[in-house]
Amino acid sequence: MMNEYRIIPLATSILDIDLSTFTYRHNLGKMVKSPIFMWYIEGADKHILVDTGCDAEYAQQHRPFPAQEVQSFEDALSTLGLEPVDIDVVIATHLQWDHIRNRCPNAKVVVQEEELKFAFAPHPILAPTYHKDLLKDLHFVPVKGHHEVAPGIELIPAPGHTPGCQAVSINTSQGKAVITGFCAVNANFEVPEETKGILPVLTPGIHLNAVDAYNSALYINGLADILIPIHEASFMNVESIP
Repeated sequence: MMNEYRIIPLATSILDIDLSTFTYRHNLGKMVKSPIFMWYIEGADKHILVDTGCDAEYAQQHRPFPAQEVQSFEDALSTLGLEPVDIDVVIATHLQWDHIRNRCPNAKVVVQEEELKFAFAPHPILAPTYHKDLLKDLHFVPVKGHHEVAPGIELIPAPGHTPGCQAVSINTSQGKAVITGFCAVNANFEVPEETKGILPVLTPGIHLNAVDAYNSALYINGLADILIPIHEASFMNVESIP
């Protein structure tokens, strides 16, 4: 029998952001709350965290959006009885600043090889979202393509948002939960009826390659029993998945 896990959403800050940032060419001018999450995988032999979140102060320094603090990285982990030194593995969905701001000194950081290369020499389109100082002294473990982190926890390439973006598939009691990896919200997948015949999903708005981003969103949507768009505000009210 395959291992079953739960996923604990931990928000560190919230941005006020235009929804079209997530839904390319749709919902322009509609402001939404966009949490910056990290996700703890409960039930593994090791302490595994997906992304490490970002504080509001840092966010406001680097994006022209209001940001509010939810809790510090340390306080978020303390709700689980943990400290940053306790984390064994960080799965980095990608290496943009809002996903890798906080540090776990003893953790191995599992990242797609292509994403790691890109982060040190990003294309100018995405260069402002990569901060090389955040990558210093991290214990990177580069992987290439699909990769099993632990039984029932699989990394799935999901390029487009960034070249080496990866989704995280986690086996649960209610099927396969998939953290998208690419920056998305429910609106990327809850497409209006009049649009569905043309676009079953909406392309993630921040991307290096729009076609790849669309294809990744379509694939991940079909793969998941439980879909977890990585910036979806409704997870603020969820203690665990499932």
